Amino acid sequence: MILIMGCLSSKLNEKIEFIDSQNTQTKFQTEFRYADGRRFHNLENAGYPLPNDDEESDRLHLQHFLIRYIWQSNFSSPIEHILSSQGTKILDIGCGAGSWSFDMATTYVYINFYESKAKPSRYPSLEIVGLDLSPHQPTYIKPKNFSFIKANVLEGIPFEDNTFDFVFQRYLVFGYPKEKWPFIMNEIVRVLKPGGFLELCEPSTVYDAGPVTQYLFKAVQDIVNQKGGDPNIYRMLEKYVQNQGQLKNIKKEVKRCYHGEKSNNIKLSKVAITDIISLYESLKPSLTKHLQISDTKLSKLIKNSEKELFDFDSFYYMVRVYATKFVDNYN
Repeated sequence: MILIMGCLSSKLNEKIEFIDSQNTQTKFQTEFRYADGRRFHNLENAGYPLPNDDEESDRLHLQHFLIRYIWQSNFSSPIEHILSSQGTKILDIGCGAGSWSFDMATTYVYINFYESKAKPSRYPSLEIVGLDLSPHQPTYIKPKNFSFIKANVLEGIPFEDNTFDFVFQRYLVFGYPKEKWPFIMNEIVRVLKPGGFLELCEPSTVYDAGPVTQYLFKAVQDIVNQKGGDPNIYRMLEKYVQNQGQLKNIKKEVKRCYHGEKSNNIKLSKVAITDIISLYESLKPSLTKHLQISDTKLSKLIKNSEKELFDFDSFYYMVRVYATKFVDNYN
């Protein structure tokens, strides 16, 4: 009998319950606004332009499995020894629909060998905490070893120092103002245990793009800039990790995601194109406003871009940077 591991450890669970109760009574109370039939965050100090609804969850799930296929892994950090240790705690910052967290929680399972003749599990325990502005993970399939915290990371990570063995953060190019990245890095390292790993992953813009795709992605970059963000944050990840000062063994890995024949997998190309098109759709309210065009006109541009992505064999980079925290910093 294979079981998802039991409840989170009582100490961590008490902390999560306390944070959740505080959030319920404060400005983190979930509020939404609606535009063009889509639901968006409407929280103070949150300039995130993407929606929070079922359509966005579908996009994020598709994106997760695309990324996992390109990398053939959910992470690059050498953390097998951490995953196989007792009481491992993982933080997923900006967890969104929970795709990565749920995948990890159900991949590294606990085997109840009192009811099975199976060998003892290599992964004796794993606790994952997802953190985001508001919840939109499916509760009916939530693994028992996953908990969600509603919080704005721009105001700090609501956990004590040296709490987590692995901190993972992916595709938050839309999430942070440029000047906040050093603060975010310090917060990540603060809650990371000495000897623990952090891993960041961000995408580039689209390269070898046709004219319509260039036009639309220029608009996307402008929107990120207007929010104070950095659309080219993938170029800066390694520098931010290096400048933090408490990290060592810094590694950078890069993959390409093609939209045309260079992928050598037409089905994969179609999924990659769908990922881009669904991003356009999620940004429609922002794009129509920024470009000062109608929804109908934007839909035509999106259709043209969809064809261009394949015909021009466009691609983008995925960049992963990972490192470990100095053990000497432990107090």
